[in-house]
Amino acid sequence: MGKPRRCSSSFFAEERAALQTKRQKIRLLQQRKSHELDPSELKDLPEEIPSQLVIGTKVTARLRSPVDGLFTGQIDAVDPANATYRITFDRPSLGIHTIPDTEVLSNEEQETIPLSSFTKNYNRPRANFFSPSRITAGLLESPGLEHDPVMSLSPMRGKFQAMKEKKLGGFPIKFLLFVTKLSKILVHKKDLIQKLREMNAEAERQKSMEIMIEMEFKRMYASNVLELERLNKDLNRYLLGVQEYCQEIAPGQGLESMDQPIEQKLKCDQEANQIVHDANLALGGRAVKSGHLNDLITRLTSLMLQVKNLASGDLNSYGFQSLNESLQEIKNNIDPSNFTCFQNNVEVHVAHIQSGMTQMGNLHAFSETSAVPF
Repeated sequence: MGKPRRCSSSFFAEERAALQTKRQKIRLLQQRKSHELDPSELKDLPEEIPSQLVIGTKVTARLRSPVDGLFTGQIDAVDPANATYRITFDRPSLGIHTIPDTEVLSNEEQETIPLSSFTKNYNRPRANFFSPSRITAGLLESPGLEHDPVMSLSPMRGKFQAMKEKKLGGFPIKFLLFVTKLSKILVHKKDLIQKLREMNAEAERQKSMEIMIEMEFKRMYASNVLELERLNKDLNRYLLGVQEYCQEIAPGQGLESMDQPIEQKLKCDQEANQIVHDANLALGGRAVKSGHLNDLITRLTSLMLQVKNLASGDLNSYGFQSLNESLQEIKNNIDPSNFTCFQNNVEVHVAHIQSGMTQMGNLHAFSETSAVPF
């Protein structure tokens, strides 16, 4: 039948299909799934393949609703399965939207990957005149070959071992992913905190001038706070992952154990019990008789001892998390009618103490039990 006439509907349909095929190939390469493609399918691709955009990248995106146009923003989530990015736009009235990757342009210098790095991974076909038995990873790892003078020194043995351990540059790949995601989240969080500071300044200005704050401004502020809370949860999860790998990689290099805050809390509980017991003995007839009150006094004393130990030692996320867990434990054991009194006389002051312990500000970011994100 021949080729379709140029500028005909069939011609444009074929061009769109070819473009979509190329895009899908590039997505597979960006996701390191080159094994799903045949080398012959890479011939029509550019010499440099752009890397997938990451969280925190400044971009210009095509928005179609509620306003049609090009707007700047920042990526806060990546969805490779659906080939989309979730973008928080700089203009507060636009909010957050999910945009296809074909309608997103990076405002920053984008890294590229040479196409040759994918093509050279394919093995060239060789002429086989006979079919020898296949050497497998299980064969090379067989205990019977440990002392074999030939197979024990085989370079294939090291390759299979490296593939099994999944390491890059001597570090587990999963650990490197944790560190990368952690750094990206911290950059994104820094920008988000700066936005909240600017919005706080604007709210204070409007309040001082007795200007009514618009509902859209409140909605955008609430959206940023919720986004910050989500980042804090992700940050805590990746920090835990990094800490676990640090314990595996260098257990004897002075890294603080994740169980150390728990041990310090138990020590503070024992010391608080002894302090309350000695105080009751010294008071004699005026000693507190109620077991519930003694328990409350002991928990509050233990809380202050934890604050003291945290301030005198190395500040870390697990110490702050343990402190917040102790606060929540006390709150769960008091009557609901006393919640307001507890918040005003205990929680607020402990939060101020936490803020003063570090020049970086409050470390609620690293705590899962924190009620206020920042």
